[in-house]
Amino acid sequence: MHRSRGGRNRGGARRVSGEGPKVAAFVSPHGFGHAARSSAVMLEAQRQGGATFELFTTAPRWFFEESLTGGFRHVEVDVDVGFRQRSALHVDLSATVAALERALPFSKSVVARLARQVGDAGCEAVLCDIAPLGIAVAEAAGLPSLLVENFTWGWLYEGYREEAPRLAELGAELDAWAARATVRIQATPACAPDPSLESVEPIGRPPRLERADARRALGVAEKAPLVVVTMGGHAEDLSFLPRLREMAGTHFLVTGAARSSSAANVHLYDNATPLYMPDVLRAADALVAKLGYGTVAEVWREGLPFAHVTRPGFREMVSLEAFVDGASSGFRMTGREFVDGDWIDRIPELVAMPRRPHFGGGARRAAEILLALVRSRESGEGPRQGGAISPSTDR
Repeated sequence: MHRSRGGRNRGGARRVSGEGPKVAAFVSPHGFGHAARSSAVMLEAQRQGGATFELFTTAPRWFFEESLTGGFRHVEVDVDVGFRQRSALHVDLSATVAALERALPFSKSVVARLARQVGDAGCEAVLCDIAPLGIAVAEAAGLPSLLVENFTWGWLYEGYREEAPRLAELGAELDAWAARATVRIQATPACAPDPSLESVEPIGRPPRLERADARRALGVAEKAPLVVVTMGGHAEDLSFLPRLREMAGTHFLVTGAARSSSAANVHLYDNATPLYMPDVLRAADALVAKLGYGTVAEVWREGLPFAHVTRPGFREMVSLEAFVDGASSGFRMTGREFVDGDWIDRIPELVAMPRRPHFGGGARRAAEILLALVRSRESGEGPRQGGAISPSTDR
């Protein structure tokens, strides 16, 4: 476990006896994976300890409304750059560097303002996935912080050092903040496993509906094969759609469309339409998707056959590919093969592959750690230096 740092609050509202704790969450808006993972942790913290959240992010409010059972306030503020992207599969390094140059070093006035907001709201800890700005705000507010990651931006940017050396330099500045978190945990599959940090199972949101109910909600017949096609919150070229329509016996649910519509066997959703993906995956028979943490964690739970789109040269792919190859049925394709629709002829083969569901997940443990940070602040004692926070007996 990461070593302990300070965590005594210097101000802010006091919690009324019997109320659950309030926690600030700083969530990267890069794709939907960080929003999905943090939602899973927040949902579990609500279940275990009645926690409520001040949620700082530009990830859309509807995503959290679909994922959480209330208990949060969405504060739209830019907390993380991540990557600027031309499409779901292609990053814009120049635009990313320019955005980071504007964001770093963190503005003292912005950090102070956010720290006041967090304190005035009565927050008792800060959850970060994976926005380092939240760690700076936690320090300024005198609050303990929990960083949940499967990579850090500095580690990911380092893979572009030859093409964009300035990007790697800026990433090192972000990683210096990541190292200052009170507690840091790694969610499987971690890109750069650190034996000094606690590792937890994949963190994904749970489904809410049984399979038959989920299929009814989507308007798909009980026994019709359903294949989900998603690029994880980004748009991509969908010129293969006419070929999907030719496969009349199979239904396709496709996200990232220009607009939502449904005709015959093809159901299109734009990225602004609320869609609770764990229920969609519960209804599905197979998945075609870009490899990304949120998708990997949620398909791991369901065990769906998974045709995954990889991105050669993108550093996160190595750990994600190895994990998916070991945990799921399916096959791999390049971005070009996805756009060209080369995978469509293999859909019957994909649907016929076995499901390999898994039980458990890391959200419960992550929430235990978050709530333990709150308790350690209440008692005036931080977590043991260099040691793990013991599991809570609360359920």
